Amino acid sequence: MSGRSRVASSALLATIGIGVQGLAKLVVTVVVGRVFGTETLGQTTALLSLSVFTALLWPNAAGNTASRVLAIALRGRRSDAAVNRLLGASMAVSSVVLAAVTVPVALAWGASPGMVVGGVGVVVGYGLYCYARGAQLGYDRAPRVALWDTVTSLLALGLLVAACVARLEPLVLLPLAIGYTVFAIACWPRGDRTADPALPPEPVSGLLGFAAWNVLAVTTSNGLLQLTMISAQVTASAHDAGVYAAAFTLATPASMVGQALGQVLVPAFAHRSDGGSLRSRGTLLLVGGFAVGTAVVFGLVAWLAGWFLPLVYPAEGAAAVADLRYLMVGVWVFTVGLVPAALLPSGRSRQVALASVAGFVVGVVLMAVLGPTWGVAGGSTGFLVGSAVNLVAVVVLGIRKAEAEAEAEAGQRDGLS
Repeated sequence: MSGRSRVASSALLATIGIGVQGLAKLVVTVVVGRVFGTETLGQTTALLSLSVFTALLWPNAAGNTASRVLAIALRGRRSDAAVNRLLGASMAVSSVVLAAVTVPVALAWGASPGMVVGGVGVVVGYGLYCYARGAQLGYDRAPRVALWDTVTSLLALGLLVAACVARLEPLVLLPLAIGYTVFAIACWPRGDRTADPALPPEPVSGLLGFAAWNVLAVTTSNGLLQLTMISAQVTASAHDAGVYAAAFTLATPASMVGQALGQVLVPAFAHRSDGGSLRSRGTLLLVGGFAVGTAVVFGLVAWLAGWFLPLVYPAEGAAAVADLRYLMVGVWVFTVGLVPAALLPSGRSRQVALASVAGFVVGVVLMAVLGPTWGVAGGSTGFLVGSAVNLVAVVVLGIRKAEAEAEAEAGQRDGLS
């Protein structure tokens, strides 16, 4: 298999694996809503959003760092033992801290003791899952990742059925927490046995600093969507938050599909010297085609919401239609911004990071200001406006790159004349 085919195959398997996990999470929320009611659905979805958001505060970045550094060590046949020890220790510390933060947050949301235990379990388990998954992808073990994604998703669904049959409402989050934890145990990085002991080990200097900058990048770019559900849980009634959760659980997979499509499309243009410039015909076609294509798909989801939402969530579906349609606008703006941001060269990464920080701050401020009076719509508005700020910023950066290239070309022509 050629290098390009191997990369494509690994990307496909990794995407399938995360798609299976996303589907399992969706099934869990649908079953919880149908069996235990609207308020439990809202609380469950809010705690799941909390797990995803807290994972952005370290575990996700640690997984990204492991994926990068372990791949470098593997290629150079250097020992990665020190890397695994350092990142593993950082994960132990972050798990304790995030668990301690989750307890008062869950109690403030009115969670029962059983739901608090499930919330802590899913926060810690999901964080460990993110780290272990990143490490295995660094070892180029996408088939192993896809396998364990599937196995643990089926395990979680089986345990959920048992909880529903036994009417264990306070423990509905434990099946997902157990599934994530089993994945982490099975896929925890245990070192590369092919490393050459005669070579110096992979260095760890600057490792935690790299991960810390990654925290800023992933939190500001991916955190706003999760904060919409957290905002609904904080500012709206339990019933309204449950209704919003029905919309949120169906909008979230749409954002995952958009990110997966971006990961597939972007590498096809990454080798081009004009990549990232909005003066390039290829880039314009990619960004424009991606925007139109996702607009059609997401628009279709919004149009059909009145039909399928009541089928999926009989108790909340009809009331959640307007919430889903508004949320899908924000998801579309967020998704469209992924492509021009990813196509910009590494030299613009700092500007992209600052733009994402600006969008994140604007979004959070709007959620805080509008939430108490607008309810769940305040969170959706903050997400939409914050994502729009990010989109405009990356487009401006792309245009400036095009202008700089045009000036450089003009200067070369003047120098030759």
